[in-house]
Amino acid sequence: MSYPKKISQETVLEAALAFIESHGLEALSMRTLAGNLGVTPNALYRYFSSKAELEVAMADAGCQLLLTALEEAARGLTPPEAMRAVARAYIRFARRYPQLYAIKMKYSSGDQTKSGSHDAIWGFVIQLANSLPTPWDAKDLAMSLWAFLHGMVELDRANLLEGKQPEAAIEVGLDVMLAGLMARLKSAT
Repeated sequence: MSYPKKISQETVLEAALAFIESHGLEALSMRTLAGNLGVTPNALYRYFSSKAELEVAMADAGCQLLLTALEEAARGLTPPEAMRAVARAYIRFARRYPQLYAIKMKYSSGDQTKSGSHDAIWGFVIQLANSLPTPWDAKDLAMSLWAFLHGMVELDRANLLEGKQPEAAIEVGLDVMLAGLMARLKSAT
């Protein structure tokens, strides 16, 4: 059987990513995606055995895109400056790709459906936390940063920032976090 358009795993994934940003994850189905690509739904199953498998691939693509943004933001900066730049890049990503951010979070858990590149992001953030002069465990510091940023994203998405941009609150939060870090170091010496 010939297909009206040549598709590949990459074209299916790209079409799915574009679709969720335009219409939301809830509207995505294999049938709808196949229609958008001009193929039968069975053609998609050659590349992804289920919608869930496609979602994991989308989450992985989102993690890869986010990791690239975080690495580029931190490149060449001192650790405290890198922390600020990473925080800003994280918020920009979540605002630019709200559906991709949501699916990335959906598949960030520790079960077998976790996106493979989620661990790469976590490793990058742990490395950043380790580069800061702190008496705290790097994993605890990284988790605190992630909780802070994810909370800001959710407040922004729910329009609970009273008309303010999340970047302003992030700067305050980072100032407080870094000031606390430095005060803790001074008291330890």
